[in-house]
Amino acid sequence: MKINGEAFQKARENQLLSTIGLAKMADVSPNVIRSLEQGHNIRPESIRKIIEALGLTIEDAQRKGLIKT
Repeated sequence: MKINGEAFQKARENQLLSTIGLAKMADVSPNVIRSLEQGHNIRPESIRKIIEALGLTIEDAQRKGLIKT
């Protein structure tokens, strides 16, 4: 799964969420959010949690350009 870190950051900011706020909602470390937004690979399970915390489905995330499978 290829991720678009900038798109994840924009999605987070559009919902007025801080890195820490999204991390709490997704039950991941703030470092995971930072790594994701910088385009680093993180575990698929963590990506799923973040997508769900943003109120999106995997299909939504693909359509919005956050991920490519």
